[in-house]
Amino acid sequence: MRSVLTPTRNVVAHQPVPLEPEVEDLVRRACFAAAAPALMEFGVRPDEIVDHLTAAGLSVANRPDRVLANLDGVAHAVACVRGDARAWADLANRHGWCLERAAMDRHGTEGGLAARRFWMEIHCGTLRGPADRLRQDGWPLPRLQWYAGLRPLRHWLADRLFGGVEASQESLQRRLDSPHAPHSLHNPAMHIATAT
Repeated sequence: MRSVLTPTRNVVAHQPVPLEPEVEDLVRRACFAAAAPALMEFGVRPDEIVDHLTAAGLSVANRPDRVLANLDGVAHAVACVRGDARAWADLANRHGWCLERAAMDRHGTEGGLAARRFWMEIHCGTLRGPADRLRQDGWPLPRLQWYAGLRPLRHWLADRLFGGVEASQESLQRRLDSPHAPHSLHNPAMHIATAT
């Protein structure tokens, strides 16, 4: 995505960069060739796929042609972004159990709980509110709008889940290590050093 300063405010607005015509043509051909069963199952149109990939930043990726192998996941993400309840249920049924098991294997009970929170967070981040919504620990809510189809959807979901767990653990550790944490003993030397 290209960053542009708007003249009225000092904020950076992101304008999507259009797909290269060759890539867009390949995506449309693959859609019409029925390469993605989710296109038919959820009634996703090729224009919606192209719009989603443009907004997700596929045009600035290294090998955007990799999306052709993951069009089913992109179509599924588009249906979820549209708010299709059946698509959300299918997404959770297809990937929820393996993400939860992997999170529990890696992080124990906290990982399992994080996997369950993840589904609420991604649903909330995708469907409700502005794109800059944050979790309680200050990290952004995951959004299916970010999925550019460069790898399978299950891998992308796993990265968001495990990245969220690790970010939460890091945020917690920083709060515990803070000299201003409520559990810390008062250290006059630290107070003097941070007061200036």
